[in-house]
Amino acid sequence: MGKEIPGVFHDDPKMSSDDLALIEILSDVVSAKRWDKYVSEVNRHFMQMYDDEWPAKIVSGEKCWYHWVEDWNEDDFSEFTHRLESIGIPTDSALYIFWMKEVGVKTNWGVFIKNWSNFLYEDEGCILVLPMQKESLVLSNGAAWLGARGVPKT
Repeated sequence: MGKEIPGVFHDDPKMSSDDLALIEILSDVVSAKRWDKYVSEVNRHFMQMYDDEWPAKIVSGEKCWYHWVEDWNEDDFSEFTHRLESIGIPTDSALYIFWMKEVGVKTNWGVFIKNWSNFLYEDEGCILVLPMQKESLVLSNGAAWLGARGVPKT
């Protein structure tokens, strides 16, 4: 299969071959460059972020948008899928998903919506960046926060 990242991204439940083909696992170098551009030049993991960095601001300043962990544990993906669809982001929008500076993938919003549970094996936090959209999501400890992406801390 070749598309799994141990500890963070798994093909379980099974994804369609079409969706798997639309997931690009980024090399350490490419992931780090994209992280620096969109997330932070200072910190390499969500759990290390300063309060003034945009992912931390989303989590501290916004009410939790959705608790997904029970759905994930029960293999019931419909409610969070519906919530993700309700944001109104075009399904072909480019999406970066980062678990840390050196670990990320590039796909599109539609692939994430259909397969979100495959991307959430690491519950310390993943950051979703849609380069052409203002919205961003931070998913951590079974919860999702939706907010506006800011400028990376330099």
